[in-house]
Amino acid sequence: MLGCSRASERGMLRGVVRYCRFHSPWVLYREPPFYRKPPYHEQPKTARAWTRLREQGFDGIITFAANETQLRAILPPDFPAVILPIEEKIPGRCCIVEKASTVGRMGAEHFLDRGFTRFAFCGYDHMFWSRIRQNGFVQRVARAGFTVHLYEPPRPLNRLTWEAEQASMVTWLRSLPKSVGLMVCNDDRAQQVAEAVKASQVRVPDEIAILGVDDDDMICELIHPALSSIAMNFEDVGYEAAAQLDRQMNGKTARKEIHLRPTHVHTRQSTDVLAVGDPIVAKALRFIRTQAAHVVSVEDVVEATSTSRRLLERHFKDVVGATVYREIQRTHIERACRMLAETNWSLAEIARRCGFSNPVHFSIAFKRHMRLTPQQHRRTVTNANL
Repeated sequence: MLGCSRASERGMLRGVVRYCRFHSPWVLYREPPFYRKPPYHEQPKTARAWTRLREQGFDGIITFAANETQLRAILPPDFPAVILPIEEKIPGRCCIVEKASTVGRMGAEHFLDRGFTRFAFCGYDHMFWSRIRQNGFVQRVARAGFTVHLYEPPRPLNRLTWEAEQASMVTWLRSLPKSVGLMVCNDDRAQQVAEAVKASQVRVPDEIAILGVDDDDMICELIHPALSSIAMNFEDVGYEAAAQLDRQMNGKTARKEIHLRPTHVHTRQSTDVLAVGDPIVAKALRFIRTQAAHVVSVEDVVEATSTSRRLLERHFKDVVGATVYREIQRTHIERACRMLAETNWSLAEIARRCGFSNPVHFSIAFKRHMRLTPQQHRRTVTNANL
């Protein structure tokens, strides 16, 4: 019941295939998405067919379900299954759910690192996974001492077309303070936001910086300017879903939750901006980022800003909340994360391209910042078909 139209589903399918390759030689069946005619929240017309899964030769299923009521209609209660819930968690089933607050927190920190003090969030308030991301974003922004402007769609939702909602979203976008960091619950929703932004005539990223979730490259690159997005551990989740389904099919107890987690932010043009009012700090940050491929010292930054080290460090502490040296290393590590995820370069090559003098210093700094070694991070985020 997983499709191939989204990066999330493709990633999970890769994980399922990887599990099958090294474990059980399953015969896999994927229902083509165009057979799913009714919207997810309606009673499916194929309910009777799915309740006869065993008669059709199926031993288990990985599927979406809006809620417990819909799941009861399409699956026998004892049928082995891993569920991706949409509207609410489903008790008594092995469910793929997000680790609370992690995605929203990463989104907030992405904007905070760029100096934003104004924040907004746009999601789907009738989907629990969107609310989890919103709550994590709001909580992290609140800890930094700021508030979040939340988008509220017009009612009733079940009759709301995109054409009708777009006018409401345009009004909301125009009302936001500028410059604002806007996190969107996923890339599909971000594509709608991008369309509304065009109609609202606000500039991205100068007035509104937009961050999505899922890092679906087809969506992110189609949007102009290209969409920054939080990448998730979809392949690992697919692998674990297959493992837990295998346990159920062999009469064993499965875990109740399989956790989706963010891995990194793939920064593109939609958030490639510094929202810093302090001219000294803004100049320093711009220099650090443009020199991310080179070895950079604090003295280099002092020279580039034509100020004293003491003054620069004081301004940096007040605005960024960290030392100049820490920001240099954070920028280099952020660049390294992208290279680990998107290339097969050696650690020595990545260290060289990210301004580290040697691979040992790179590995030590990476683990201190990420709590993982570079090799562990690469295994977590890679989309290679192993």
